[in-house]
Amino acid sequence: MKIWHQSFTDLDAFPRYRETLQTHADTVMGAHAQVVVHGLRPGTYPPGVAPMRVNSHAGMRMLNTRQVCEAALTAQAAGYDAFALGCFFDPGLAEARSLVDIPVVSLTESCLLTACSLGRKVGMIALTPFQKMQTEDLALQYGLAGRLSGVVAMSPAVNLFDLEGDEAAADSVRARFVDACRVALAQGAEVIIPGDGVLNEFLFRHRLLSVEGAVVLDALGVLFHHAAFFARARAAGCLDVSRVQYYAQPTDVMRDHARQVLGARDYKEDEFSGQGR
Repeated sequence: MKIWHQSFTDLDAFPRYRETLQTHADTVMGAHAQVVVHGLRPGTYPPGVAPMRVNSHAGMRMLNTRQVCEAALTAQAAGYDAFALGCFFDPGLAEARSLVDIPVVSLTESCLLTACSLGRKVGMIALTPFQKMQTEDLALQYGLAGRLSGVVAMSPAVNLFDLEGDEAAADSVRARFVDACRVALAQGAEVIIPGDGVLNEFLFRHRLLSVEGAVVLDALGVLFHHAAFFARARAAGCLDVSRVQYYAQPTDVMRDHARQVLGARDYKEDEFSGQGR
């Protein structure tokens, strides 16, 4: 089984994150599935500008979401069994599901659904106030807001480049995360979700997956296994995505015409960032 992981960052600009992602995937999946990590196309973001800063603007997020849809089409054409979207904004999740036949899963939806089976109340830790707002909106959209004890933004806010920094920077991030977890626990959280992919890999790298007895969900590990579950179940004939209403699939004529008008083209896998380069 082969799973296409798709980050919403340019993984060539975050080499430590890319390496941790691949090591993480290999560790948690073992012989069950091969995960190949990908990011948006190299140069998507201005040099030195954190993806979170760019994607906090709705128009920029929409433009970058087109790459997610193109990546899903490329993954299906390349023979992948599932597509795992590694961004807590869940950008392009519904759109990609409507375009391809292979299962498409994403971080916020997968982690919230999983956490609901592990504890009654779920807390999420965000890097910034904007990410906190976005997470709350997604939980409401998915009908799971009632299971949230709250979303806590780390203070001061964390820049993604901080998570690639030296040991001094790591100590600061670790302390802010634990402080945010304590707030979440005081709000009633029983399960804590680190609400950012780069943050999750920082915690995986530093083995910080429990705080004061509360489970800190390994969000990327859950995502990989969620993708593999759907791929296996679909191959066994147990389930498939509904094509009624929300995920209705366009005809080939509709899709090809729209892509032609937009000047889209078929991308090759190696045009996306990551993959050990």
